[in-house]
Amino acid sequence: MENQENIIGNDRFPIRYFLYFVLIAIVIVITGYLFYLQRKNLLENEFSRHIIAIKEIKLQQIESEQNQRKRIIESFLSIPSVKQEFNKLFLSKSKAASLQRISVLTDDLILNLGFTSVNIFDTKTNLLYTTDSLYNIKQNFLKHELAGLLTKDFSAISNMYISSNKNLIQAVIVPVKSGDDVLGFLWAEYSFFEYLYPIIGYTKQEPGDIEFVLLKTDGDLAFVLREVPESDTISILAIPISKDDREALKSILNNPDVVKDIMFRGHRIYASVKRIFGSDWNLITKINEEQIIKSVRNTALFILTVAVLLIVLSAAITYANWKRSRLHFLSRTLRLRKEKEALSERYTSLTKYANDMILSVDKDGNILEANQKTIDIYGYSKEELLNMNILDLSSDRVKDSKIIFTSVNADEGILFETIHKRKDGSVVPVEISSKIIRQGEEEILLSIIRDNTERKKLQSELIFAKERAEQNDRLKTIILTNMSHELNTPMSGIIGFSEILMLELEDKNHNEMASLIHKSSTRLNDTLTSILDLSKLESEKVSLHFDNINLVPVIIKCVESYIKIAQDKNVDIVTDFSEEKILVKADANILTKIIKNLLNNAVKYTEKGMIRISANSDADKVLIKVEDSGIGIPKTHIEKIFEPFRQVSEGSTRVYEGTGIGLTITKKFVELLGGNILIDSSSDEGTKVTIVLPRTF
Repeated sequence: MENQENIIGNDRFPIRYFLYFVLIAIVIVITGYLFYLQRKNLLENEFSRHIIAIKEIKLQQIESEQNQRKRIIESFLSIPSVKQEFNKLFLSKSKAASLQRISVLTDDLILNLGFTSVNIFDTKTNLLYTTDSLYNIKQNFLKHELAGLLTKDFSAISNMYISSNKNLIQAVIVPVKSGDDVLGFLWAEYSFFEYLYPIIGYTKQEPGDIEFVLLKTDGDLAFVLREVPESDTISILAIPISKDDREALKSILNNPDVVKDIMFRGHRIYASVKRIFGSDWNLITKINEEQIIKSVRNTALFILTVAVLLIVLSAAITYANWKRSRLHFLSRTLRLRKEKEALSERYTSLTKYANDMILSVDKDGNILEANQKTIDIYGYSKEELLNMNILDLSSDRVKDSKIIFTSVNADEGILFETIHKRKDGSVVPVEISSKIIRQGEEEILLSIIRDNTERKKLQSELIFAKERAEQNDRLKTIILTNMSHELNTPMSGIIGFSEILMLELEDKNHNEMASLIHKSSTRLNDTLTSILDLSKLESEKVSLHFDNINLVPVIIKCVESYIKIAQDKNVDIVTDFSEEKILVKADANILTKIIKNLLNNAVKYTEKGMIRISANSDADKVLIKVEDSGIGIPKTHIEKIFEPFRQVSEGSTRVYEGTGIGLTITKKFVELLGGNILIDSSSDEGTKVTIVLPRTF
């Protein structure tokens, strides 16, 4: 009987097991909750560091590009010819001629530098000129605001405002001076949205719905930025937000960290705020809090469910379920780890593919992270860099240490130039932009390092060019040289392949297309060659090889190049030589270009009649004459045609194609050969061009 009672007693569920299960369940619940908090904090910190890094880098770039635009406008206004036109506009009673010339200059600014409009004001805020036919600046900016902005005697960046098409506009304001007197102001506007495309496009790759908000400091205006398709392009749409949401965002403007638990459009959000340089606008990055903690919350709920089951189920079932949940937990942890690694890879891609070197450094200068560009430039492996101090890269540790660690705490950070050394001992001039940023609870020195080798080289070249050329031709020469060299190579490929297509395509329509490609690319290549010739002439980089040349066969060969074109227009080309052999000491290549340029102009501007080219000589000089029965040139415009990029008929309505530099180049070539050029012409009476060259040089 006693044994039976013992057996019955032993069959009872042991209370201590139940207590064990309760204890295990409590431990699991607490562990799950702690894991939830730890995971939540980790994701918050990662998000915080990421959005701060994106904005810091982008806003620094925006500030740099704004200042670069300001410097370009200042350089533009300092060119003597430009300064002269603006002085005429403000000081002359008759402004029509000045406005016409200024229109050409401002169109170049808009085309080359991406400005949306250019406006000119006098000191009383009267609008003298604008490229905006709708006069949006008068609609979008109150007169008293303009009056406040247009009273400074130094260049500035304007505040931003929303234009009528919901675009965010900012402007460079530069005073136009005559001596120390301010005559007026040039107001060049550009779309601020162009700075925001890269950052908005990048965040599309991020998990969750990261959004950007623009908010004025006074809270009167705020917009959510969204990308929207328009025709074949993507634009940024500014969506207004409600007053309550503006007030919620306004409350966090003075907080330098990422702020959470703010209600926005009915959701709790994380948000980071940064003031946009030179304006009363703030860029806010926000993401819904639910999206940050969603995966962690699901894990916590699952663990809690398992804990409840452990309490109510028997030991065997509980153990089996616990083992299964454990395996599931491990697999989920592995998946989360992979997701974290993928997320980390996306985070680092911002710096990995940057063209500049980017270093994260702790407060003692030890390198914490380096992008791929840093590894490529310095020659160290990533492991070597992570065991180094930023001063190990310096050629002058004492000087760099003083600059970095005594000035870097400034709100705007520091920007300075120094010399770094590579692993192989070679040195590289660099420009360093450093600023202290917060990553969670830690202060990190973010340093963006730019290789200044090419810039230093370019500066030396610019200084040399400035000493040898007039100031108003310097910028044009550099631009023309770079454009011509960069475009000549691809144009050669286009011309070559179009010739192959013309030979191989049997379809008539396709062959005509290939012929049009060949014709257009050949024309463009000739234009590029002319531009390159002009830039070489103006930079005095033309090499001359003088030889005794028989002028007659040179002229005949040049004429043969234009016979077909002239015949298509029913124009005859005749030659006339005083003797069979006319010798002149000259450079053969340049002499050929002179004759071809004259023939090209004669054929282009002659619709009927005849072109006559003749050559004769006397004891000390050779005369080459090209006469045509074309449209002629008004007497008042003869000097004008020798100016670069000028024609008698100009603008979008001009009748004849061409860049307007043919005669400019021809004149300079003739002068190189020691000769001069004379033009005799009248409207509708044809043109006679005479080249006088010395027989010896």
